[in-house]
Amino acid sequence: MASKLQPPATGLFLRGFHAQARVIGALLMRELHTRYGRENIGYLWLVGEPLMLASVMALLHHNGRTPFGSDITPLGFTVLGYTTYIMFRGIINRSSAALESNGPLLYHRMVTIFDIVLSRALLEAAGTTLAYLVLETLLTSIGVLNIPARPLALFGALGLMFWYSWSQSMIISSISSQNKLVERFVHPYSYFMIPASAAFFQMAWIPEPYRSYLLWLPLPHIMELARYGQFRAANLKYCDPWYVVESCIVLTWLGLVAMRRYRKRVHLN
Repeated sequence: MASKLQPPATGLFLRGFHAQARVIGALLMRELHTRYGRENIGYLWLVGEPLMLASVMALLHHNGRTPFGSDITPLGFTVLGYTTYIMFRGIINRSSAALESNGPLLYHRMVTIFDIVLSRALLEAAGTTLAYLVLETLLTSIGVLNIPARPLALFGALGLMFWYSWSQSMIISSISSQNKLVERFVHPYSYFMIPASAAFFQMAWIPEPYRSYLLWLPLPHIMELARYGQFRAANLKYCDPWYVVESCIVLTWLGLVAMRRYRKRVHLN
């Protein structure tokens, strides 16, 4: 009898998921309006900013060939590496001030720290992914870049990059809201990770034992997977996607714990 009076668990889950999606959608629109406004090209700056940066990198490497594979050109190699890395850099850098600038939103019962951090990460990921797709389409149409050889692997790499960056952003946003010293190190951290990310080199180029040291980091695995998705001549010899997934699971758990720990210490002004 009691089971008939209670709504099904599936229905509760779907209603909760729908409400959560509406909250995150509203936060995304608010963040878009706050960051870019409606002046000039307005929301198109979401794609315009990373697109301009990636275009500059493409112009710097528009000539030349490499002996590492017939379709691996410096232009495609640089564009892919840079646009993939700026997703990581953007999510990490934007996470440090997420709670400070959106703290008053926590007055609303349905808005949580998790929603704020996730919406910011989704916005950065959408901007960099769209910028890459626009640049890829443009370069392919003029014949200087081939279409992705393995699209599923490429989008899998972008998905892993988002997961890896977002899981770290949860930790950073929680700790930096209580400790301003941590916030000071966020931007240097994102720059120090450039040479360690393998965004601008292949792991096969690195001699041992340095290659083994770098492979402790998930970023080189993600970059190798992205190159495997884009270039037919690339391979997965130095990529272990399951290692990245395991690392992301651990970081996500740490991020959720950090949010739970610092949630009660957030002061609303």
